[in-house]
Amino acid sequence: MKTKPNFTINSHLSKLIDEISSLRERIISSKIKVAWKPAMQKEAIIRSAMGSTAIEGYVLSLPEVKALAQGKPEMRNLSSTQRAVVNYLSALRYIQKENNALLSNDLICRLHKMIAEGASEEGNTPGKYRSVQNYVVNGLGQVIYKPPTPNEIPKLMDSFLKYANTEAGEYLPVISSGIIHYNFVSIHPFVDGNGRLARLLGTWELIRGKFDTEHIFSIDDIIYEHKAAYYSALQSVQGAQYSKSADKDLTPWLEFYLEVVAESLTRAWQRIIRIPKVSNSEQLSLTPKQEKLVNLLKDSGNLNSKDLAQALKITVQGVHFILQPLIKAKIIKRRGGKKTGAFGLS
Repeated sequence: MKTKPNFTINSHLSKLIDEISSLRERIISSKIKVAWKPAMQKEAIIRSAMGSTAIEGYVLSLPEVKALAQGKPEMRNLSSTQRAVVNYLSALRYIQKENNALLSNDLICRLHKMIAEGASEEGNTPGKYRSVQNYVVNGLGQVIYKPPTPNEIPKLMDSFLKYANTEAGEYLPVISSGIIHYNFVSIHPFVDGNGRLARLLGTWELIRGKFDTEHIFSIDDIIYEHKAAYYSALQSVQGAQYSKSADKDLTPWLEFYLEVVAESLTRAWQRIIRIPKVSNSEQLSLTPKQEKLVNLLKDSGNLNSKDLAQALKITVQGVHFILQPLIKAKIIKRRGGKKTGAFGLS
């Protein structure tokens, strides 16, 4: 495998790079300093785990994944689907903490064991490179991709690690993330779980490259929404047979990958812009309840204290408490008298 990737920054990729850069800058420089950012981060990690595992058939609903993320489930009582989700949640938390580590064969195997333990196909040994030939098949049982042989894996993984640790920094993080994702899934070094680990490594590269500094967006759930296009983009580059001498053109794959990143950032930005701009130069920290209150007023217009208390499931006194800083910041304005008045956006 060549460590130098072959792709072209065509007009489409150039526009996507500009769009992604603009969205990222807008999110980072937003005048709202989100104290509810932890809620967005939690949502992103849940959606990542739900999406990446669902792509491989471990399908749970968003509420079910949230319940697993918030609880402390007994591993022995979990189904293989639940275990796959819990494993992926743990792996995501790990890479967020260990974001400066160099990749190594030992670390790759450790991550694979982390995601595949108790949620793997028969014949797969979590944390061990495969010793058998495997194949990627479609829903009809037809072989659509033959990965390299087991004997080739050590050398290919060394080339992969060389790129990831020394050459990836030459490219924009969104580009190197897509390349790492593609290269790993093309090698397919394990019997099972290669897709999950490829997506995990792609996310890690965004974090390592200081692109995903806020951890408030997920790309795996977007990939799941476009699962057919995802496999089509991979297959268009891979072809049916792996060839270590082929100089694959990754441009079509990178176009798809950057479209996913752009869509994910757009969704994160759309949530942030629902919060009105602060009138002064200081940033305002909003609690989740304050964020919900502001969105209620934006959607419904003026509401009185009782209506807000009912919608937020808190007391009227609690409503007035969370309103005070918003009124002081001139985000919300009282209209009418103290008893009969209502609150609305300034």
